[in-house]
Amino acid sequence: MQSEIKANISDLTFIGSGISSSFTILHFLELLDTNEEKHKIKINIIEKYQEFHTGIPYGSRSGFSVHLITSLKNFLPEPERSKFIKWLNRNKEWLLEELQNDGGSLSLDWITTNAEKIKSNDWENLFIPRRFFGCYIEEKVKTKLEASTNAGLIDVNYISDEVVDVEKKEKNYLLTLRNGQNISSEKVILSVGSLPVNHLWKNEGLIEKDNLLFVNDPYKPELIEVLDTIKKFSEKRPNKKINVVIVGANASGLEILYKLNDLEEIKSHVNKFIFLSTQGLLPDAVIDLERRKNYVPFNLQALADKNDLTAKIIAEAAFRDLDHADQIDLGAASTVEIISKAFGRLLGKLNQDELKKFACHYGNEIGRRQRCAGFHYSKTIDELKKEDRFVHIAGRFNTILMNGEGEYVLEYLDTPSKENKTYKDAIDVVVNCIGGTNLTHDNIPELLKNIIDKGYCTPNESKIGFEVNESLEASENFHVVGPLLAGNIFEEKAVWHLEHCGRIIWLSKVLSEKINDYFFKKRELKEKP
Repeated sequence: MQSEIKANISDLTFIGSGISSSFTILHFLELLDTNEEKHKIKINIIEKYQEFHTGIPYGSRSGFSVHLITSLKNFLPEPERSKFIKWLNRNKEWLLEELQNDGGSLSLDWITTNAEKIKSNDWENLFIPRRFFGCYIEEKVKTKLEASTNAGLIDVNYISDEVVDVEKKEKNYLLTLRNGQNISSEKVILSVGSLPVNHLWKNEGLIEKDNLLFVNDPYKPELIEVLDTIKKFSEKRPNKKINVVIVGANASGLEILYKLNDLEEIKSHVNKFIFLSTQGLLPDAVIDLERRKNYVPFNLQALADKNDLTAKIIAEAAFRDLDHADQIDLGAASTVEIISKAFGRLLGKLNQDELKKFACHYGNEIGRRQRCAGFHYSKTIDELKKEDRFVHIAGRFNTILMNGEGEYVLEYLDTPSKENKTYKDAIDVVVNCIGGTNLTHDNIPELLKNIIDKGYCTPNESKIGFEVNESLEASENFHVVGPLLAGNIFEEKAVWHLEHCGRIIWLSKVLSEKINDYFFKKRELKEKP
């Protein structure tokens, strides 16, 4: 055992290889290029899935034909956006071919509609397929890792397995993999992405019965396989069209609806698509350019001259401004930038404790009311509404029950009446898109449970993020990057939603500088007499 551990000693280990770890690696390797002192850094990159550097959103598990929820301009900040666009221009032919192969009628419509812009390399306002960015970042990281290896700056070791436990051993951490192997590392970067899906019904990813298909995780193992399962299930009922319930009107819910309508072999078998979400509201897609000019967040503006502000006061003002926008029927796509800038200016007046409260409690609450989506998604819903095939229920999922005829019905808590109700028609397929669990639940991954129990990581009040210091450390030399940083403050800025690429790039750069300082600048100081 001891010889096995010694053989696997590294300086730096990434647990997870999604976008956050990819940008951290890129920034760190760029710093290695510029360091005057040179000594080789041994790096492990551990990923429980076969695909490295993309994570779920930008990899094969989401497929090639689901799109960004925002335009490219709003998704990716400069200077990375310009670099990506140059790459798109060089690679668009095979990317579009893959999109066409993976998608159906809606994907073809997207290509046709945007043909002129694509031809002229006018990408910024397009809601491009997310996989395009995944291919870009995967190629970029692998190319940079190879160059740094050839330059003698690093040794890199890819490991396809799952870390299930961590133990501090003197100055190193001992990582235990699912296969029983042990890895020793001086520094650890926890970059496992968002918390896993909270199962709504039974504790299985997919439940299939004679008259019911319940999908708890549409991206497990991959979206394309789940869609194929839904197709085969629907084909078993050639004389009956099915009703599909999608629980959660968020980005995942929208893209599942889009893909079910993209593939004619599924769409043709569906009677009605039913959304179930607490507020009964869809993300907004259309910006009203004229009315936006006249919209003023009066409640937030009224706080501009006040100095004794609290997180609650700012949040309540934001909610009142959102309520006013609802009353005049002006959607989030038109107001999100205005309201966000208005409360963003006020956050600088909060002390550290109040800023922390905003990061942990109010940021995501406001965000849930500011959801926007691309026109390609809203267009799908508009077409279904015209055909009287779309229903949106304001309520919370309770359970699925079998009726006397052997069919299944949906029971939910109705939001307006606060009463339990049953949907009038039998339902056949349910897809769970409500989002992730939180760190207080029993069903969190084994690794997270173990590092919490051992005190290496402590959940903050957001319940979806860990407490870290300015070096993004939850414990000495145990760093966190990505969505699990929610509920923290960095460089006087509160963070609550770490799935935004701009924030990911910013914080991965902060972390890479801390890592570089540790292995080079601080070490130089320690070694001086």
